[in-house]
Amino acid sequence: MIKFEKWHGNGNDFVIINSIEQKIKLKKSFIKDIADRNKGVGFDQLIHVCLPTKDNKDFFVRFYNSDGSEAGMCLNGIRCASKYVWKNAFAPLGNIRIQTKTRNLLCSTASKNKASVLVDYPSSINEIDLYKKIKRKVNREFFLSNIGNNHLCIKMNSIEKVDLILIYQDLEKLIKKFDINLSIFKKTKASVDIRTYENGVGETLSCGSASLSVASHYLNKGFKSMKISSMGGDLILPKTKKPSFVVWAQKDKNGAPLQRIQIIKG
Repeated sequence: MIKFEKWHGNGNDFVIINSIEQKIKLKKSFIKDIADRNKGVGFDQLIHVCLPTKDNKDFFVRFYNSDGSEAGMCLNGIRCASKYVWKNAFAPLGNIRIQTKTRNLLCSTASKNKASVLVDYPSSINEIDLYKKIKRKVNREFFLSNIGNNHLCIKMNSIEKVDLILIYQDLEKLIKKFDINLSIFKKTKASVDIRTYENGVGETLSCGSASLSVASHYLNKGFKSMKISSMGGDLILPKTKKPSFVVWAQKDKNGAPLQRIQIIKG
């Protein structure tokens, strides 16, 4: 019998299991069976918390979509995974270093009921041919972004009555091979309404990495903060005023005591 817990982050729902208490080998058929919302438990993604494969990390967290495919990252999921770790006393309250398939993250307890994640700003996806092909189909402002997983974000005047599935199906042959999720959004002043179709899942109530991709797009243009609203709830994302550094250091067992660390701007 496999122990599991059901969690959600901003409406994005997960089943969380771990290979710390018992060794678990996951099969695609097993993941799909559990994901069935009628005959199984139901979830957007299955989160598997494992022991790290790197010496300087505390945990390795993997994400599986409801169709059994693996996702590189999930921002709502990583917040749930970190709280799951603290709740089950796999690590004391405080900073934990988590590796995912595509990112290294630092999670900390922002307050009693909140977890914060330190993550790098999203980067652009520099696929010129793909951009040109999408532009032929999408006669609107859009951008491509990577934050551990890939996103196509399309700006619209209204998103409430838009057939998101139809848009995804029209673009699927172009974007699925790049594991690109699709988001449509409407911007008004310093807030954004967003809907997301995630590969291997479908439309979800919320997608944290899509929200951060859109927010950073505007924060880089001078906005001080952005409110991102999805069907699952709101996320307030402030712009970082100054860079922060997280440094881990380990003394050489055969060397002198570690006395200082020098950070050089390059």
